[in-house]
Amino acid sequence: MKRGDKYSIGQVEEICNIPTKTLRYYDEIKLVVPKFRNEENKYRYYSKDQMVTICIIRKLRMFGFTLKKIQQIINDNKAETLKKSIERKLLEISDEINNLQKSYSDGYAFLQRLKEGVDMISYCNKEDIITENIEIKEIPETDLVFTKKVMKNYSNSEVSLERWVEIIDLCNKLQLKSKGSIIVTYHSNPLEQFFFKDSLIEFGMYIESPTKCDNCRKFGGFTAATTTHIGNYSNIINTHIKMIQWINKNGYKIAGNISEEFIISPFDVTNVDEHITKIIIPVTKIGRVKKK
Repeated sequence: MKRGDKYSIGQVEEICNIPTKTLRYYDEIKLVVPKFRNEENKYRYYSKDQMVTICIIRKLRMFGFTLKKIQQIINDNKAETLKKSIERKLLEISDEINNLQKSYSDGYAFLQRLKEGVDMISYCNKEDIITENIEIKEIPETDLVFTKKVMKNYSNSEVSLERWVEIIDLCNKLQLKSKGSIIVTYHSNPLEQFFFKDSLIEFGMYIESPTKCDNCRKFGGFTAATTTHIGNYSNIINTHIKMIQWINKNGYKIAGNISEEFIISPFDVTNVDEHITKIIIPVTKIGRVKKK
């Protein structure tokens, strides 16, 4: 081999931008064994062909191929094999990108909830919020993924861990992008969910518009009385009672199933003083005449 065709390990490191430590490891695992060694000083030299191979390895490593897979590609040394390997790898990368995008979307929605909750905690007086912050609002229509089932002897003094995990797992299984809080809707008469009765309970999660989903529906598009319960969820019944009293006193009547939206839930932080639950009660004005 001509001197001009030999490249020392230092030259390979500089030209190919591969650390000598990595080159020695490639030699050790027989991925690229220097073609020439000086027996006197034990220096290693690579051929031009090996320089090309090292550049190919570097490129494949950048795509995320394992050294074992790279060895197979190099040994086969065919463009068709390389093409198929790149096709499969791009599919894997695409899946990774989709998973990362979903993780980012879920994380961003979680962050927005936490920001909303922290802002509420910072200015709300816990003693006055119940009576002062009951409002009539238009609840915008949004998409919801949900599960609905009867729960025996139900009392919502504690949140159901099983149902909570179920709706999160369903959202992930259907590869839906979360857009906000978990919302629980009670398909029962007001306050029945507190008295250990068999209750039809719906757990839902706000999502971005799905293409097709049997477990998805629209939520909102109605007028509601709303307020925020801050603190221990176990005594949220008191907030429900005060809301119903407020609705009756102010010329409204309940016109749909009551929902609770968890801004900061017992499954977000364990500090009960920072649990924040929005109560949504659909209402209509008594005596209102529907337009024809």
